[in-house]
Amino acid sequence: MTNLYVSMIITLTLIISTSAYITHISKATSPLHTLSILPLSPTPTALFAGSGKQGIFSPLVEAAKLTLGEDELKQLRADVIVKHSKVIGRFVDTSDTPFGRLALKKLFEAADANGDGVLTQQEIRDACEALGFTWIDDDKSKSLVERADVDENDVIDFEEFVNSTPKVLRTNLIRLAKKNGNDLGFLV
Repeated sequence: MTNLYVSMIITLTLIISTSAYITHISKATSPLHTLSILPLSPTPTALFAGSGKQGIFSPLVEAAKLTLGEDELKQLRADVIVKHSKVIGRFVDTSDTPFGRLALKKLFEAADANGDGVLTQQEIRDACEALGFTWIDDDKSKSLVERADVDENDVIDFEEFVNSTPKVLRTNLIRLAKKNGNDLGFLV
C-alpha cells in the first residue's frame, strides 16, 4: 500500500510541476510558441508499436518529458503500468472470495440478456462490448465459449463462467487500460 501512496504522490508532484512549467512557458512566450514546444504529431511508443495518440493529457505528458527527460518519463510510466496491472490482478484474484463470487454473479446476470441462466456466444460478445473490450469479435467470442464450455453444450453456465472469467478479465482489463491510456494521451 505504501508503494501506491508513493506513486500517487509522485504523480501529483509531476502534475503540479508540469502545470507550473506550462504556466512558466506560457508567461515567457507567446501561445504559438508554447504549442510548438508540445508537438501535435503522434510519437512512437513501445506499447503501441505505431504511435501514441494525442489526447487530453498529451500536453502534460509532453511537458513531463521536457522536465524529466524521456528516459525518466518512460521509467515512471513503466512503474505506473506495472502497479496498475498489479491492482487489476489483485481485483481479479478476489474471484474466489465471497465478494468476488458476488461480483461474478452480478456480471453473469448482466450478461445473461434473456435471463435463461446460460450465456450464448452473442451474449458473451455483447457483454465484452459493454465492458469496452471492442476487440472481442465473433471469432474471439466463439473461442471464449469453446474454452469455457466444459460440458460442450455450446453455452456457458454460471460455474463455467466462474472458472473462465478471471483469466479473461485479467488479460482484457489490462489491454483496456493500455488502450484507454493511449486514447487519453498518456502514451505520447
